[in-house]
Amino acid sequence: MTDRAIEAVRDNWTARAAAYNDFYERYAQDKREAWRAVCDKALHAAFPERVDPLRVLDVGTGTGFLSTLLAELGHEVTAVDPSPAMLGYAREEARRRGVEIDFAGHGGHDVRDVAGAGGFDLVSARYVLWTLPDPVRALRAWRDVLAPGGALLLADGVWHTWGLDARRVLASLRPGADHGYLAKIVRDYAKIGRATPNWAGLTAAKAENLLRSAGFEPGDRVDHLLPENAHPSSAAFHLRTARPRMEH
Repeated sequence: MTDRAIEAVRDNWTARAAAYNDFYERYAQDKREAWRAVCDKALHAAFPERVDPLRVLDVGTGTGFLSTLLAELGHEVTAVDPSPAMLGYAREEARRRGVEIDFAGHGGHDVRDVAGAGGFDLVSARYVLWTLPDPVRALRAWRDVLAPGGALLLADGVWHTWGLDARRVLASLRPGADHGYLAKIVRDYAKIGRATPNWAGLTAAKAENLLRSAGFEPGDRVDHLLPENAHPSSAAFHLRTARPRMEH
């Protein structure tokens, strides 16, 4: 079931790639700069003694939002996504931003092949964990590609509740809004709702439980560093760093 579920999720995001890219092409520059600043602060806190660029693996890069930010901060970024359409948009975004990123067609569950010698100092995943059919398996793979002393930067939230989706449907009925929102949400659930155990999204507490199950210490939340105007439309947005649990 898991492999079929992974394919279903990949195909769903491939179908949504153009709309996702349109959203980020319209994303306000001040919000993007706020995300870059909070990432910089979080990484300085996670690696206080570090002066060299970090070797970063950005998992589920989508259209390249986070991977280009991390590259702009001077880090050496490898970005993976299972969707060829998403990767096409991400490559174009990297060219437009003038940054060098290594892209590869891998999903969140199968990143070990891109680690190379020495692994990565940081694995980043923004709004990815909730989409995965087997999140603990994916987190274990991310842990395995981390170099000693490495860390995870994880952003997620609760994306679907009855109240939140009802407000979105009502908003979609306004003149000039996306009148097809209800059909899209029904289509998405039909395609991947059952394939994705966390389709509604992840609370901070649930994400912590997944991290612990995969051998991580959840670490510190840093979402308070992001200005409110740059928060996503999540009922419970959270942003944190985490590290593999030390074995005794």
